[in-house]
Amino acid sequence: MKKLFFASLWALACLVVACSDEKDEPNDESGSIVGEWVFQRNEYYRNGKLVDSFTAVEEEDKTIAIFREDGTYRYYDFPPEEYYDGTYSYDEMSGVLTTDDGVNEQTCLTEITVSTMKWIYDEGDGEVLVEYYSRK
Repeated sequence: MKKLFFASLWALACLVVACSDEKDEPNDESGSIVGEWVFQRNEYYRNGKLVDSFTAVEEEDKTIAIFREDGTYRYYDFPPEEYYDGTYSYDEMSGVLTTDDGVNEQTCLTEITVSTMKWIYDEGDGEVLVEYYSRK
């Protein structure tokens, strides 16, 4: 009986060890823009050098971007006090995202994985703004 108990215990231990090889790191596979995204941080570069950054720590700093399958989006502060609705187009091949809220049209280079999204704005004169989002 002891041998059966220890054999079962050994099999269970091997199963746990075999399953623990899965990584909890973000998946680098490309993903869809459709979904809800939470702002995490931004970085501002001048001539390739980081000159400023901001990380959203407080809940009120974490703006939300929702992209819907029908080509509409909503971008709002948390908690939702102000929001912007509009339309967007996203070209997966080039990574170009264009948003239009009826007042401003913005275009940026976008990199999307299953769990993260990065917006890269070329501000001209060697200045680049990069915004980082995570899927909610």
